[in-house]
Amino acid sequence: MSNCDIKDSIIRLRELRNQLCEENKDPSNWKEAFKARDFVVEHLQELHCMIADRKVRRKKLEQKSAFILESLHVFLEDEAGEKK
Repeated sequence: MSNCDIKDSIIRLRELRNQLCEENKDPSNWKEAFKARDFVVEHLQELHCMIADRKVRRKKLEQKSAFILESLHVFLEDEAGEKK
């Protein structure tokens, strides 16, 4: 997926979010969704800082990215293609 495709997808997602917010005015329904978004952004920012710091070992980067993916219920595969 190119950067242009990603940008278009994000713009479309924002439009859909705004449309859904208009349809469902109850803010309590959105708290969990925004909480999840904040979690992802926070941990991606931390991962970015870790990557930029050349003193951080690769293993720590792998652990951080695995934590983010597992939190999103994405199952990782090992080198043999087996789910971890």
